[in-house]
Amino acid sequence: MKHFLSIIAITLTLSNVIAQDPKPSVAVLDFEARGIPGYEAETLTERLRTEIATTKAVQLVDRKLLQNILEEQGLQQSGCTTDECAAEVGQLLGAQYMISGAVGKLGETYSIDAKMVSVTTGAAVRTKSVSYQGEISGLLNEMEILAWEIVGLPVPQRLLIKRGGDIALDKITVAVLDFDPRGISTLEAQSLTDRFAAELNNTEQVILVDRRSMNEVLDEQGFEAQGCTSEECAAEVGALLGVKYMVNGSVGRIGDTFTIDAKMFFVATGVAERTKSKTYAGPVDGLITEIELLAWDLMELDPPRRLTKKQIGGISQPKQRTRFGALMRSTMVPGLGQFYSDKKLWGWIWLGSETLIGALAYMQFSEYQTASNEYNSLLSQYSLSENPSEIADLRIQAKQQHVKMNSANGMMTNMLYALGTVWVSNMIHAYLTGPNSVATNNDHQQIQLVYDPVTQQPKIEFSIQLD
Repeated sequence: MKHFLSIIAITLTLSNVIAQDPKPSVAVLDFEARGIPGYEAETLTERLRTEIATTKAVQLVDRKLLQNILEEQGLQQSGCTTDECAAEVGQLLGAQYMISGAVGKLGETYSIDAKMVSVTTGAAVRTKSVSYQGEISGLLNEMEILAWEIVGLPVPQRLLIKRGGDIALDKITVAVLDFDPRGISTLEAQSLTDRFAAELNNTEQVILVDRRSMNEVLDEQGFEAQGCTSEECAAEVGALLGVKYMVNGSVGRIGDTFTIDAKMFFVATGVAERTKSKTYAGPVDGLITEIELLAWDLMELDPPRRLTKKQIGGISQPKQRTRFGALMRSTMVPGLGQFYSDKKLWGWIWLGSETLIGALAYMQFSEYQTASNEYNSLLSQYSLSENPSEIADLRIQAKQQHVKMNSANGMMTNMLYALGTVWVSNMIHAYLTGPNSVATNNDHQQIQLVYDPVTQQPKIEFSIQLD
């Protein structure tokens, strides 16, 4: 009777707690040991419980309450291996789900099998299996990963990094704290930090911890990304993340000059291994290119050409358009130079004119081909025929087709002349109406379109200044 009353009391207590917390309640049975000592299976199960609590997705039933229920039922945790047993114990605990499983060893391979059983239905709602080769201590990390998977949540990157280590060639694990803003807004500093981290990842020399995983650790420790500026704080966060290096820094402003300072230090020792600084004068937008270059500089790598081309006086400069550029484009395709000069209407006029004349020329060519084929066919029939009246008729038809051939050939020739005239005119127009920039003035000194009175034709003249 006492046992029954104690069970009722525990059940009512848990029911009250559950009513106050909307999270589903979960109890974890000690995993069954198969080929490993029982105490090792208990240690791994305890690590699973601890990490499940870290997920904050469920309400974990206390292990002592679970042990009391099992003792009163004459059971051991590792002996309650069936779904029916787990569901029965869960009902006595007032839990909604029970997690049970086994840890075994076969040869050099460890295996973990886990399942989450619904107490209401007695059915397994989620099952997970893991195979692992290595030291048994590595199973601790596998149990931490399993904790997130069994409750249906994505695994934090810090755990995945611990599982993989620095296996990707010579890549190092790195986390980047938000740069400290000094004279710029917090939002600007965060945006610059994101761009820095993205470019750091582009170097393909690091395995980068994502911002979400880092913020989770910072929240747990009561820090903010921009408040963790000391090396001690960064090293502590880095150790929790399981990374090898941490990067922090600051972006400051003095008048119209910006300064960027970044530091990468070894988490194990807290010693800064690399420090880099940049000074930049110009619009704040130019800081994007500078901080991207800083990522390559911090990794002691040469930056890609796409970044160095953008860095002209600290500002990304567009390439100037010139008249000669318009001329070259219209030489290749009629109207293209006008499009290049933002004169779209003229571009369509020249392109449309060339297309129309080209189509007419092709039509005349088709008529010429048809008349030529017919003429050759009539000549063949004429040479083979012995009937005088038929010969006379074939002669007349052949003359008619020959006239058509000559007419089509003449029209086609005129169209080709027109095609060339429009093409050259389009080139002249593209040059004369092209962009009038400083670069154009320099080009104008070297390359000029002039009229030659001797040949009475336009020509391109090249000149070189000797002074």
